[in-house]
Amino acid sequence: MSVTGALSVKPGGYVTVTRPGAPLAALVPEYDGRELPTFPVPTSPGGASIAEIAGRLAELEVADLGAFDLVEVAAGWAQVMAMAAAYQARAVGEMLNRDTGVGEAVVDEIACALVTTGRAAGVVVGRAAGLATSPVLEDALLAGTLDARKVDVILDETLVLHDRTCRESVVADAAAAGAGMTAPQLARYVRKLVLINDPANGKERAQRARKDRDVRLRWINDNMASLSAFLPAADAVAAMTAIDALAAGAKSATDDRTIDQRRADAFADVFKGILDSGTTPDGTLVPTRHGKRTSLQVTVGANTLLGLDDLPGDLAGYGPIPAYVARELAQDATWTRILTDPADGAFVERGRVRYRPGADLTGTVLARDVTCTFPGCQQPSARCELDHVAPFDDTRPADTQTTVDNLQALCKHHHQQKTRKRWHATRDPVTGNCVWTSPAGITYSRSPMVFEMAPSGLVHRPPPPAPEDDSPPF
Repeated sequence: MSVTGALSVKPGGYVTVTRPGAPLAALVPEYDGRELPTFPVPTSPGGASIAEIAGRLAELEVADLGAFDLVEVAAGWAQVMAMAAAYQARAVGEMLNRDTGVGEAVVDEIACALVTTGRAAGVVVGRAAGLATSPVLEDALLAGTLDARKVDVILDETLVLHDRTCRESVVADAAAAGAGMTAPQLARYVRKLVLINDPANGKERAQRARKDRDVRLRWINDNMASLSAFLPAADAVAAMTAIDALAAGAKSATDDRTIDQRRADAFADVFKGILDSGTTPDGTLVPTRHGKRTSLQVTVGANTLLGLDDLPGDLAGYGPIPAYVARELAQDATWTRILTDPADGAFVERGRVRYRPGADLTGTVLARDVTCTFPGCQQPSARCELDHVAPFDDTRPADTQTTVDNLQALCKHHHQQKTRKRWHATRDPVTGNCVWTSPAGITYSRSPMVFEMAPSGLVHRPPPPAPEDDSPPF
């Protein structure tokens, strides 16, 4: 069903801000420092430019301002950031439109140039593409009435509307309402507008969304992480119900854990049990990866493993972990231990429990690279594919090409980019640096993954004193 005219709905939780402020004239050189205007202020044409607003705000000494003016300074910089996002989008949009040779690799180019992740770069590129077709949102950014996050919410939530007239009406409605809402409130509001205006395609959208279900790991400080699952609502409720049941069953008279802690422990125990046993709950063997039984990987310095220092280890797929945790995991049969040189932190060998060092070429390359070798990509090497840095040549002997120095770990996306010759890579066997050249001709270098060691970390503790009791231990 196609809807040509958008239906509206009254927003809930709308916030109207009223603050005393000076007129726009306070931004001119005659500004006397006693009072700021209420932001956002009118902008070009005929109003203040981003340079004028930022320049005047930068001149202020915040220590001399009163409470109202401090709030306005924060609001003023928020307007500057919104305007900057609009100008950034214009530049990225030009990259998308102009024949620069970058093509569909714009996301990778921006990720490298901004030294950010592909996901974050995708947000910037997606915003630029969306603003090109939604001038009302670009105007809202330039006016400072919407920030970049709210613009992204509107663009994301209205992508499912195929009727152009309907979509433009919903976007205009959301842009007007967004100034008085937080981003989550705005998302719910736009979602309701979309359902009202396009009910016939609800089933199709749900089926399409189901294909995007996934599980993601997010790093958090203090040796913690967040594991999130994107599931159909019924499956998510079923999983939470099972976790609640396991958590309730684990409660005992001496158990002082909170319900949230018991839920978390019950959730983790399910998967640790699978890895320990090598079988799924129904008895099926866990599939192998790269020809080996699935295992977890912890990288630890040799001296740390021996207890001579307390330098952090590295947990594959996560990052730095405390030394005591690395030592505990290195002794656990579920884990594969990776040793590093105490002098420079470089890769030395894989643990001897499962593999002979150097004998397993695949394991050696994956352990050395740690992650995909594309600059900024954090996909763990265990989930990557092996790539010949110099493309494999059928006319040459395989053993001269399939070597440690000519192999690297690449995630599927960046492997395809290289295979399609959009990006070109070389690897220096001496330094270990991976050098990538983009379609635009810009080069980016990714250095080897090593431990950063403070000089004090190389000063080892003296051996423990001998026991005073000299009697034989029997």
